[in-house]
Amino acid sequence: MSKKRRNRHKAEHQEAQFDFDDAKELTVGEAMRKNEEVEAGVLPGDSILDKYVKQHKDEIEADKFETRQFSKDELVEKEEVEETQTLDNLLQELREGTGVTSPAPEDELSQFDDLELTRVSEAPLVEEFETEEIPLVGAEEALTRSRTTDSEDGKRKKKWVVYGILAALAVLILGTGYYIYRQVARSTKEIQTSQSTTNTQSEVEEFNNLYDAFYTDSNKTALKNSQFDKLSQLKTLLDKLEGSREHTLAKSKYDSLATQIKAIQDVNAQFEKPAIVDGVLDTNAKAKSDAKFTDIKTGNTELDKVLDKAISLGKSQQTSASSSSSSETSRSSSSQASENTASETSPSSSNTASTETRSTRSEVNMGVSSAGVAVQRSASRVSYNQSAIDDSNNSAWDFADGVLEQILATSRSRGYITGNQYILERVNIVNGNGYYNLYKPDGTYLFTLNCKTGYFVGNGSGHADDLDY
Repeated sequence: MSKKRRNRHKAEHQEAQFDFDDAKELTVGEAMRKNEEVEAGVLPGDSILDKYVKQHKDEIEADKFETRQFSKDELVEKEEVEETQTLDNLLQELREGTGVTSPAPEDELSQFDDLELTRVSEAPLVEEFETEEIPLVGAEEALTRSRTTDSEDGKRKKKWVVYGILAALAVLILGTGYYIYRQVARSTKEIQTSQSTTNTQSEVEEFNNLYDAFYTDSNKTALKNSQFDKLSQLKTLLDKLEGSREHTLAKSKYDSLATQIKAIQDVNAQFEKPAIVDGVLDTNAKAKSDAKFTDIKTGNTELDKVLDKAISLGKSQQTSASSSSSSETSRSSSSQASENTASETSPSSSNTASTETRSTRSEVNMGVSSAGVAVQRSASRVSYNQSAIDDSNNSAWDFADGVLEQILATSRSRGYITGNQYILERVNIVNGNGYYNLYKPDGTYLFTLNCKTGYFVGNGSGHADDLDY
């Protein structure tokens, strides 16, 4: 290895410095270039390639990202051109500084022997490149690895971009699918709701139609006995409304109807035949001998009135039956006594019959006396007839069996009277029937009654305009 080369390698391990004494001998341009070389880290023994790499490090780095590659020959050629241009520029600056216009190239070179500025021949340049072949190859490998790394980074970035796009598409697809699912579910629910509403309305209408059929009138005050066995059908329709908002009202109707039907059936069961038919009381119905009557309330005011009448009728018949039994026993004893007396005194049969009739009429309990009481006779539904009243022995005044007891029992159950605290007065005889007025003990008019049929009516609103004659 030449002395110059050894010196150069030795200098590689030394820090580049720009000596002040050397700078004094240089022009301004030379000094600036020398300073740039020092700042770039160029050492005195660096080859042209080393200088180039150090001075153009940024450009090389930039070229690396542009994936530019140069062969060794291209770099050598480029370095020669740049070196030549550098020398030419330096000479031109020296000429301008010294005032020499056209010196010979040999003279110019001789003037700067001490600066060791010599042109490098082609042969040493090739030798220089050959000795630096390994570093160049390393540089190329570094550039190749850098490009490979950048390529891999780029591929990774592209891969992540693709992944991101795929993820976005997946989210979009899932979101769209969920939206479509919700829309379909909502539409299905609306259809089902609509169908359910339609079905419910139809079932409600069917329920109400059957419910209305149980009553004889639109006011729903009286029930048809013939519909009682259809209560189970109404219950089936009620069950179909379970869960709907109409169920509560329908159930209230059903419960009330069931209560009314049961009350009618319970009362009718105490008679030999139904006493209440289609909301009307049959006064000819006879109570069973073992009948048990208790007050019943259903909430239907009109029906409750009919039920009260039926119960009063049954109780009065029980009372009448008991009284008749006692009377029969009494009459049997009286008959026996009469027979005994007849065998002794032998009175006429006509007189005996008249006495029995008067005795029967005198047994009627007229309540308390009206003496000293302001009786409301002007309120009577039947006008007073004093001549008829004076005909006290007329059989028209005789009560049919159990009629008075029934009327009094009804009056007591309704709170009109208490016990025997009432006033009973004869009013008139019409069509062979005797009519009486019943008053409270204070003289307040209650109603007029027919002693034969048991029909009675007062002056309250809604009652019959005419009596039963």
